[in-house]
Amino acid sequence: MNTPLLCVEGLSKHYVSGGALSRRGRTVVRAVDDVSFTIAPGETLGLVGESGCGKSTLGRCVTRLLEASGGKIEFDGRDITRQSGRALRETRAGLQMIFQDPYASLNPRRRVRDIVAEPLIVHGRGRSGEIRDMVASLFADVGLRPEQLDRFPHEFSGGQRQRVGIARALALAPKLIVADEPVSALDVSVQAQIVNLLADLKRARGLAFLFIAHDLGVVRQIADRVAVMYLGAIVELGPAEAVLASPAHPYTQALISAVPVADPARAREKRRIVLAGDPPSPSNPPSGCPFHPRCGFATEICTTTKPPLAPLPDGRLTACHHPRI
Repeated sequence: MNTPLLCVEGLSKHYVSGGALSRRGRTVVRAVDDVSFTIAPGETLGLVGESGCGKSTLGRCVTRLLEASGGKIEFDGRDITRQSGRALRETRAGLQMIFQDPYASLNPRRRVRDIVAEPLIVHGRGRSGEIRDMVASLFADVGLRPEQLDRFPHEFSGGQRQRVGIARALALAPKLIVADEPVSALDVSVQAQIVNLLADLKRARGLAFLFIAHDLGVVRQIADRVAVMYLGAIVELGPAEAVLASPAHPYTQALISAVPVADPARAREKRRIVLAGDPPSPSNPPSGCPFHPRCGFATEICTTTKPPLAPLPDGRLTACHHPRI
């Protein structure tokens, strides 16, 4: 196996509210709780789970937009967990992000030419004429036309705005891109175009992705491996084909059962798993396995002992006392 491009070990992000003067006392919200994974060069790891499970927080910790509460992040052989100043700036050239909202992530008062050129200028990647040529080339790479360079973000459709965001993320030739729900705000037809564009860029540039999504149908199209998050922790991790075809964790089974099927005959045969209740609060997680209050296979051990993320015979990892294999 290749040396990992990204190695995350025991990463946590906790938020603390209240305190000595609060009637309710001190509350700790464990948004991300002891998460570990790797991403190899050129690999796409799909990170999936319900809204509020900690996916986006994890992505922002990896890119150092948020400071982690604990754990370690290694990128391209360097420990970046506490980097700052020039060292962090150099790291961010190789570690970029695509945001969920293609409009909110672009400055509405600037022309898109200047938005895409900004990282090149900040990092001193060329003179003005060279930067103009690089921006034009980036536009072509993401399927935009030269005459669109001088437009403002509001003059583009949602899909076109996301292409501008992708061009900006590509500007510094990164090795890894964290894509935080990059298609969830787009129409279904446009989603497919953006996913295909990212897949093409991955092949052409040898990019690695941490692809965050709640839609397993989208993840199926692009991911090499899949990590499933529940209540701030990874509960299943393995090759996309194995996880999506034969999920071992009951939570993963429920997520996959909710994916629409195009074939009417298969759709009628498919059994939907409806989870009981809502996800518990990360400020007051249940004892034992965090999923046990919603799990149809829970036993006494599930209520008292938290299962570790352990390997199964086929090599994938799952945090479950009773994996469905």
